[in-house]
Amino acid sequence: MSNKSKTSEGKRFEENWKNSYKDLPIYYLRLRDAAKWNRGNKSTFTPENPYDCLQFSPPFLWLLELKSTKDASISFNPIKPYETPQNEKTKVMIKHNQVIALMEAATKDGVISGLVLNFRERNLKTKSEPNIVYFVHINDFLIFAEESKKSTINRDDCENIGIQINYLKKKVNYTYLISEFVEHSSEIYLRKNYIDISKLKRNHEWIGSLIQKISVKED
Repeated sequence: MSNKSKTSEGKRFEENWKNSYKDLPIYYLRLRDAAKWNRGNKSTFTPENPYDCLQFSPPFLWLLELKSTKDASISFNPIKPYETPQNEKTKVMIKHNQVIALMEAATKDGVISGLVLNFRERNLKTKSEPNIVYFVHINDFLIFAEESKKSTINRDDCENIGIQINYLKKKVNYTYLISEFVEHSSEIYLRKNYIDISKLKRNHEWIGSLIQKISVKED
């Protein structure tokens, strides 16, 4: 398959993901690609966004990096994915600057950050693998990278450490069930203490008191 075909399939996934927010009360924003100038024999601009998109589903802000592949796995720098590969010629799908941005975001109140990993449909000689999408929280990804010492993450890895995102399939495109994913994963990350419950309660109390003040003034 040509690079152009791979790119178009990846863009289709991004478009399907974006369109899945239609008619939902969830704010979604796809960040425009920023460019970085690379000097050398063949000077080029390369994308340098911290992540691809964000969604706001109260009370949480989600920061997401989307990756799509027809291959068996998605590559990154082993053990320390937040560092650049020692060999400058090594190309990885999950870039170190993206990992750093998601790591930093995950330390902030009410933020859930991670990777949306799409393994597209594959027809092999002995079996067929369906289109499947997982969300992997950046904290879980970092633990996996350090403990496994692998340089790639595959379907089975995502099944073990991530959350599968269900979808409805049309003739060609997919509609991902975002609301279902948000509700399910929010509960999981609260249980894992990736979200500070005490601060969440304080915010809830503050909103309650604010509503009460408004109600008193209206009376």
